[in-house]
Amino acid sequence: MTFGRFKNENREVSVQNLVLTIIFWSLSLAWILTIFLLSNVAHEELSDLADSVLSQAFHAPKFHLDISDTSIISMWGHMLEFGILTIFAYFAISSTNKISVKTSYAESPIKILKSDNEMNIIFTLWFTILNAIFDEYHQLFITGHSGGVIDLCKDIIGIVVVLLLIRIIFSISLKVRGKKEIRYT
Repeated sequence: MTFGRFKNENREVSVQNLVLTIIFWSLSLAWILTIFLLSNVAHEELSDLADSVLSQAFHAPKFHLDISDTSIISMWGHMLEFGILTIFAYFAISSTNKISVKTSYAESPIKILKSDNEMNIIFTLWFTILNAIFDEYHQLFITGHSGGVIDLCKDIIGIVVVLLLIRIIFSISLKVRGKKEIRYT
């Protein structure tokens, strides 16, 4: 037995990555539930909520924001919601891939993607876009909301921006550590 790993039926399992997987999937699911609950809130209530959060965060008097009339705040809200989900999902997928060396993407006989990081990014992209589609569909049935393509585009912008940042940070961290990304042929 080595530190952080144990053998179970000839499979080496990383306890650290198992714990991280549970944490990040729990955060992802909790955030999906939060998005779902926020989608059920009327625009006026969202305006009051944003006003309360901003006044608490900056210890300032009420800002009196009107989210229903402010497309910039709406855009940032969509991007932030799905940007946060993207972060949680990326780390959940990444740590899931690292639970066992023998069942990781590196050991797959068929490699469609060129690296583990590309696989993590693509799976995160699919997962988060599907959640954005389901959220916009859900909003079609909520009074005061209208799920639409424009809102879906705002969600996707948040997702893509965060994934680009993750890719850039990943590349910079490899370069700083003097390592190269493992590429499959």
